[in-house]
Amino acid sequence: MGIRRSGMKQRGGKNLEVRKSHKRGKTVRLVIVSIIVWVIAILYFSPIGYMFLTAFKTEYQAVTPSLIFTPTLETLKKVLSDRTMLGYVKNSLFQVVLGTGFSLVLGVPAAFALVFGKFKKKTTNDKTYFWFITTILLPPVAILVPLYILYQRLNLINSSFGLLLVYVGFHVPIVVWMLHSFLYDVPIEIMEAAEIDGCTRFQQLVKIAVPLARSGIMTAGLLVAVFIWNEFFLAFNLTGNTTATLPVYMARFREQQGMFVAQLSASSMIAVLPPIILGWFTQKSLVKGLTLGAVKG
Repeated sequence: MGIRRSGMKQRGGKNLEVRKSHKRGKTVRLVIVSIIVWVIAILYFSPIGYMFLTAFKTEYQAVTPSLIFTPTLETLKKVLSDRTMLGYVKNSLFQVVLGTGFSLVLGVPAAFALVFGKFKKKTTNDKTYFWFITTILLPPVAILVPLYILYQRLNLINSSFGLLLVYVGFHVPIVVWMLHSFLYDVPIEIMEAAEIDGCTRFQQLVKIAVPLARSGIMTAGLLVAVFIWNEFFLAFNLTGNTTATLPVYMARFREQQGMFVAQLSASSMIAVLPPIILGWFTQKSLVKGLTLGAVKG
């Protein structure tokens, strides 16, 4: 018995050592992976971080790259006092607010109709949804020439509403694509029960579908807002100096102002701050919406 107990103790001691060794190895691997992720994140963010630092430098300080300097608000004040840039910012806000609003107003009912609508042919829903998906894949450069000719004839070149119309047309399919997966997971029995209780289609949309798909609507709106804020190609080709958005101003900054690194960094910081702030405060809804959409689809 004594020999058996001593043998059991030895085996127990060996198992304990194996578990400790496995735990140490797991901890070491976790630390190594964390270090690698942090290094990659720092390298990825370093250009943006240095741009933010340069925005608080004078032009003289920005000429020679350095991380040690005396911060100043001189450059930011100069950029923010530029009425030309503020005009471009207003144009971007105009496009983002109205473009996102109209895209949601049109996209949410469209997705609802594709999921719960009753067409004569059963394949109509799938075909229409597939058409929306293929529209997302269409590159803007493919339609630029005919669109430019059409806008020229309709006198919509250098028009804020003309650009808004294009943005809504390009982003409604994105809203439909994202909300389709959310609404598709809503049990049809809920809609049938509401219909029996006397709810119209509009009431089903507003009182049932919208609250249940709130995360998806917020996610779709956020993505559309960021896409419109960052869009450059269409704004560059369809607008002029009075209606262009902020990305167009950034592209023309050098030829308009000359090569002023500090002012360019300050302007770039102002351009990237809204998407960063918006994404930071809505990251939970964004992640939830994207993951739920992926699972439900």
